[in-house]
Amino acid sequence: MGRKTLMVASTIAWALTAACGGDDGPTDPGNGPGSPTVTITAPASGTSYTVGQRVEFRGSATDVEDGVIPDASLAWSSNRDGAMGTGSALNYNALSLGTHTVTLTAVDSDSKIGTATISVTVNEVPELPPVAPGSVILQDDMDNENGGNAKTNYTGFDLWNVVRQCVDLHGPGSIDPLPGNGLYIDMDGSCDTAGRMESKETFTLEPGTYKFELVIAGNNQNGPTDNMTISVGTVFSQAISMAENEPFQIREYSFTVSAASTGKIVMDHAGGDQQGILIDVIRLRKTN
Repeated sequence: MGRKTLMVASTIAWALTAACGGDDGPTDPGNGPGSPTVTITAPASGTSYTVGQRVEFRGSATDVEDGVIPDASLAWSSNRDGAMGTGSALNYNALSLGTHTVTLTAVDSDSKIGTATISVTVNEVPELPPVAPGSVILQDDMDNENGGNAKTNYTGFDLWNVVRQCVDLHGPGSIDPLPGNGLYIDMDGSCDTAGRMESKETFTLEPGTYKFELVIAGNNQNGPTDNMTISVGTVFSQAISMAENEPFQIREYSFTVSAASTGKIVMDHAGGDQQGILIDVIRLRKTN
């Protein structure tokens, strides 16, 4: 390893320490005359995520003398969590709760430092609000399925029949694109046919108003936008579209039943690319 390479490596290490709260190191404060010009292209500053969600950081740096700064001389860090990784592209899913100032630091061959920063916020996964138990017709968070173990092409649900393959049970020990959220369903599982699930029970809905609630996310696996239809018998149907990088969020749909009706809850996913909408919680309840 040459002398300049050693100087760049040591300067990167110092820059990461400084970005995370350290105060010792070279006299170059960064972004001075002759320093690399650094740009963060993704994500946009101010973007919010949920715990465990993958964040795709992208950036670059150039220098009058060196041209494009190589990946080995680019380092990412958080003011809350410290060093994150190196390179012009970094996929990272371990940011802690809170608002982070994320810094991309570039060091040129003369050990001059350039930086750019953005802010990102990491939130808790939303939870459905508590309601009167007597109002709930069905609620399922999937966490007790299969003895608490994730499994691809899963068909053994307690409350659901998989009437068209495939559905994956994601979570610890298997595919887990949003870690830290227990078990959850991928509606377009590990085969070439998207899933269709229906409730084992046929429900009788008396006249009144109802709410269908889900905690759902995009596939978070670099797949395309996904589409699914949810329905309850003949009294309710709703098309849902989720972009790939959408975090877990609550979707609520209200509907009215004018005359007593019976039917099953159905979730029908389109496609067949093995990356579908993720479902963490499902609840159907009567509101009055």
